[in-house]
Amino acid sequence: MVDLVFCALFPFSEKARDFLKEKNVALDNIPDHVVKRAALMISRANSAQDYKIDLSTTRDVLENEIIAFPTAKLIISSMKTPNVIEKFCSLIRKRTFDVLVSSESSKELCFSLADDFALAYTISEKDILRVELKLIDYLGIDFVDDESKLINKHVRGGKVLLTLNDFARFLSEKAYKKVKDSLPIDKKRIPKVFEVYARSIDPQLAVIEKKNFDLRVTGKVDPELFPPCIKTLYVDQTAGKKLSHMARVVLASFLFQVNMPKQDVSALFAKSPDYKKHLADYHIDRIFQKKFSAPACKKIAEFGLKVKECEKECTYTHPLRYYLAKMRMKNKMKNKKVN
Repeated sequence: MVDLVFCALFPFSEKARDFLKEKNVALDNIPDHVVKRAALMISRANSAQDYKIDLSTTRDVLENEIIAFPTAKLIISSMKTPNVIEKFCSLIRKRTFDVLVSSESSKELCFSLADDFALAYTISEKDILRVELKLIDYLGIDFVDDESKLINKHVRGGKVLLTLNDFARFLSEKAYKKVKDSLPIDKKRIPKVFEVYARSIDPQLAVIEKKNFDLRVTGKVDPELFPPCIKTLYVDQTAGKKLSHMARVVLASFLFQVNMPKQDVSALFAKSPDYKKHLADYHIDRIFQKKFSAPACKKIAEFGLKVKECEKECTYTHPLRYYLAKMRMKNKMKNKKVN
């Protein structure tokens, strides 16, 4: 049961892979309840929500949990939802870190996972527990999280010195990279039934994502009042279309000016088909920190972002003036109805 718990917690591990080989799971005959669990995992990943399992449950449930992971990978590889692979890998990274640091046997669990990764490490417990890792091994991760970057770590004699918490973070980044490198699975190796699952899940995620995003901005920002050029960028970005760099800058700076929360701006740009979290976060953070304002209408036209509706609807020189004017008009109408 102990190994099953480990495999359920870390389904990307070699132990989990060995279990699946021994179980000899037929990919074209996955039970419905396992498919549902895989779909839940994908949904939670797409919505950036936690995905947890009950470790006190039965052996059968733990086994199903282990099988749900490769099932989810097969479905994801057949899906069209933007960035679903990146989001799935991020879920694994976050979940791995949370499990490692929250466990009552955190130290033992970290070392067990490190052994599964076949990492060479040494332990020092003089004043505080330190894990020494070869520099070349440490540089093998993608550094998705700023906390993991080498510049923030102590290096000595070709080795990186890590606290247990740092080690857990490194292992979670290692898990992220291992899963990311394994996706997408070659479609030639995927049974047709998983394409059916993917076609069912894709539209459901789109509806959930739109509903969740609309709820986040309701009462704060009203996209219906955006000027035509900004509304076009916003709609395209919401639909997961690829915008030019300048289009993204214009949209992000405008959303900053109309007081959309940074996490909502980040959630919107996570829909980009070429989304890379660390790059998106860098540019969005810079806009919010430097308090960049959106360019004037003349500049937007020079960038080739003006749309034909601008000629009919917009008489302003700056997109923010258009939005504020529409907002005042909307508030006046509300007040008239109240009176």
